[in-house]
Amino acid sequence: MKKGWILAVLAAGLMLWGCQAEPTLETIADEWVQSVMAQPRQISVNLPDGALAPVLESDSEQVYLSDDYEIIIETLSAGDLNATVEHLSGYSRDNVTLVRTQQGDADRYEFVWASAGENGDRLGRAVILDDGDFHYCMSVLRDADTTKTSQIVWSDVFDSFSLI
Repeated sequence: MKKGWILAVLAAGLMLWGCQAEPTLETIADEWVQSVMAQPRQISVNLPDGALAPVLESDSEQVYLSDDYEIIIETLSAGDLNATVEHLSGYSRDNVTLVRTQQGDADRYEFVWASAGENGDRLGRAVILDDGDFHYCMSVLRDADTTKTSQIVWSDVFDSFSLI
């Protein structure tokens, strides 16, 4: 009798197991709005006469070398001006004097610095155009040795740096 009772409970349990209601699952559709990433603009600059073709070139950087200077033109993500200044010069924003002006729809920052190099002291000058999406940068490093007389009018080169 006990055996029959246990079998009856097991049989009823098995029958009820198959009859249990399916769980109702609800999903909430999230609509992801993917922001359209701005495309970098083109840079225009009048390089000095005698500037060679870039010795290093990628989608976001060009490096031009000469006997007494090097020019680096690059496009970086905007957002952290301190990181861009440090990337260009090796100095934090607090250690250089940034001159801020407006150029079209972009903020323009210029600064200078000096550094010791393997072959003597070097002078650097940079300009950053910040359109909110990208930092468009040009930096020039040249020897600090004043015995070399450069015929380049650097103010003309820096004044020509703009966005198309």
